[in-house]
Amino acid sequence: MPPVTALAVDLGSSSGRIVAGTFDGATITETEVHRFPHRATLVDGYLCWDLDAIWTEIVAGLREAVQQFPGAVSVSVDTWGVDYVPLDAADLPIAPGRCYRDERTVRTHEAFRSRLDDGAAWAATGIAPATINTANQLFAFLTEEPDAAARTASVLLLPDYFTWKLSGVKGWSRSHASSSGLCTPGVRDFSDDVLGALGIPRGWFGDVTAELDAVGPCSVDGLAALTVVRAGAHDTACATHALLRDVTQESYFLSCGSWSVLGVLRDEPLLSARAREIGLTNEATADGGLRPLFNITGLWILQELQREWAAEGREADIARLVELAAEAPTLGALIDPDEPCFAQAGGMLARIGAALDGQGIDAATLTQGAVVRLVLESLAERYARGLAELAELTGAPARQLNLMGGGSRNALLCQLTADRTGVPVIAGPVEASALGSLIAQLEVLGHLDPADRNAVIAATARTVEYRPRA
Repeated sequence: MPPVTALAVDLGSSSGRIVAGTFDGATITETEVHRFPHRATLVDGYLCWDLDAIWTEIVAGLREAVQQFPGAVSVSVDTWGVDYVPLDAADLPIAPGRCYRDERTVRTHEAFRSRLDDGAAWAATGIAPATINTANQLFAFLTEEPDAAARTASVLLLPDYFTWKLSGVKGWSRSHASSSGLCTPGVRDFSDDVLGALGIPRGWFGDVTAELDAVGPCSVDGLAALTVVRAGAHDTACATHALLRDVTQESYFLSCGSWSVLGVLRDEPLLSARAREIGLTNEATADGGLRPLFNITGLWILQELQREWAAEGREADIARLVELAAEAPTLGALIDPDEPCFAQAGGMLARIGAALDGQGIDAATLTQGAVVRLVLESLAERYARGLAELAELTGAPARQLNLMGGGSRNALLCQLTADRTGVPVIAGPVEASALGSLIAQLEVLGHLDPADRNAVIAATARTVEYRPRA
């Protein structure tokens, strides 16, 4: 077969990129065509994303991609979870895109719980209650910005907003909707019970939209040759689509980036009282399945330390910091990444210091290497606990853990995770979300047989195995 090229728009919460994937019938050759940084900033007192700037970068990157790969056939967009865009009756954004880290959901949390307590939220959705959930964000929007909410005609989840900008077709992609806290368990419908309790208009949403489907031709000038595809709107759903999967056993995965997403691939949600107690959340895959998982604050902690150290003129290169951590002795202490303070921006070193005070350690005396090692050991310990809890729920002990994403390049973290979990860690692919998007697009358009997916992943993705040390 002649080579065919698909394009992935892969948006993370600190950078975005456009990746071209050329499939020759056996392997996919990935080319990063365009990358751009972005971050949330304060606008009128709210932490916001610059959606116009992101859109400009997407279009510029796609135009560059079709120049380099004039035969490109398709494009799909994936993003991080839970964020959304409100549109008015003329389909214009009503406000800058609010960021899930904005504190408005903390201010309105008690009022939210008075309408929908944690037990009721779990029973209605199978999603762990969290202030970052879209449900909490929309309740805060209604509470703090009632005039803007009154002008809202529809709400698009973030990747669906950009898919609509590319195609003119609205949808509410299942994998992204699954992280919203607005859908019934199994993510087939929006929950009327949740929407009613919170006062969120049902008319803001259409039906939950199935993925692995072609949306239609791209309507952007110069990109008309591309077919827009829903290949997995949530970045972790795309990442798990690039997972080498043995269907005879449970597939445990860790998507390791700013957030650490630790989960297992299943056909049905895990909805026991124990699942609720330990904070499990049931999100969706692109192919109609589910991924019960834990959302854990991950490499964000290190990213915040890097920003802080860079501002002070200290070492901030991650590769060098990991080298220093590998040389540093263990402190015999840990922090808990689940503590809400570690998900907040700014002052990360002080937050770590406060956590160590109770353990008799003065953070002011620690080297940068010691601090980084502490963070990595704490993450590995959290992964081990989560993996054991997942195995308890499924009744199937893990035989290995597939660790994908940027964290797979961190050899120390991978080895510590293997040591703590006691199972081999298969690290890679690094850019799993983009690869999963490309694979899904090729499947949707009939260029790749889903039965050949494992063989293509094995031939394409570089992986490294880390075995537990005694």
